[in-house]
Amino acid sequence: MQLTLAAVSAVGGTALARFQPDVAQPAVAQAAPGQPASPAGGSTPATAHTRLYLPFGAGGEADGSARNFIAAAARASAGLSFETVYLTAESGAVASRAVRAASADGGALLLGRVGSIAILPALSRHSAVPSSEFTALAVLDQSPLICAVRAGSAIQSMGQLQAAIAAAPGRLRYGTAGAGSLQNLAVRYLLSLSGLPGDAARPVHFSQGTQVTQALLDGEVDFSCNNARSIVPQVRSGALRGLMTTAQGRLRALPRLHNAAELGLRDMQQLQGWSALLGPPGMPPAVVARWRTLLDQVAQDAEWQAGTEALHAVPRIRAVPDPAQFLRQQAQFYERLVTLLGAQP
Repeated sequence: MQLTLAAVSAVGGTALARFQPDVAQPAVAQAAPGQPASPAGGSTPATAHTRLYLPFGAGGEADGSARNFIAAAARASAGLSFETVYLTAESGAVASRAVRAASADGGALLLGRVGSIAILPALSRHSAVPSSEFTALAVLDQSPLICAVRAGSAIQSMGQLQAAIAAAPGRLRYGTAGAGSLQNLAVRYLLSLSGLPGDAARPVHFSQGTQVTQALLDGEVDFSCNNARSIVPQVRSGALRGLMTTAQGRLRALPRLHNAAELGLRDMQQLQGWSALLGPPGMPPAVVARWRTLLDQVAQDAEWQAGTEALHAVPRIRAVPDPAQFLRQQAQFYERLVTLLGAQP
């Protein structure tokens, strides 16, 4: 089985929404588009109005991270408002191109995800926009994957899953959020690290991670390596059995769950979901500085931290001091992975 461009270029749409927190705001001086507002209080401003492009659909797991950030940014800067643009065409590549072509004044930003910023450029070099063509402002959060089976499965551990796949190649089915998704690449990499061919387990593709988890609960697939936000509640309820996480350490929500390094699969830890705030190329240093000052305030916001942890993600604004380097490393990793797995751009 090979990943093709046609498989990852899902047709999407566009939706616009104005987001302003339902709280009283202090008076602000009017500012020209793309210029900083001047709050009456002590908040640090970014821009008075920002169009935030989102390469995913409203209401999904990634949207939770976006809304959490928007609320925190608005709290940190009096008068700041966001116009959110859900632009999912070409697996998010259209949103990336829109921000790349935008003015560098900071009035248009992209909330990029691993799929659109790191994986898609590795699979589709001609239509996707690589992370190197943006101004990297911050990595906001990072969320590990959890490999799981139904609670009633005979498979009790990651070793048993690997053995079951090897004993009957092509029999076990796993759920993904699409042929070019993180979930699909994670299982294919797991098979490779286990010395198994890419078709040793059969993918069943869905459009969202929540659908993957539901399919696992319903018995439509036998296992999945899916986003922690979708899996943790089901493991806690006893409906699913967690086998492994790609987190760097133990998960606070599931402290007994082994991580990949503990099971001899350390390279799997590079497969995690993340959100990054990106701007157009060539943003002036003063504009970058204003946004990074605001982002530092977001990082200290207790509500943002709690909201991130509620999504079973880890706050990363301060933990990744050089977001451009992080994005380069992720881009290089997925380029190598796509080559290793035989994916075709």
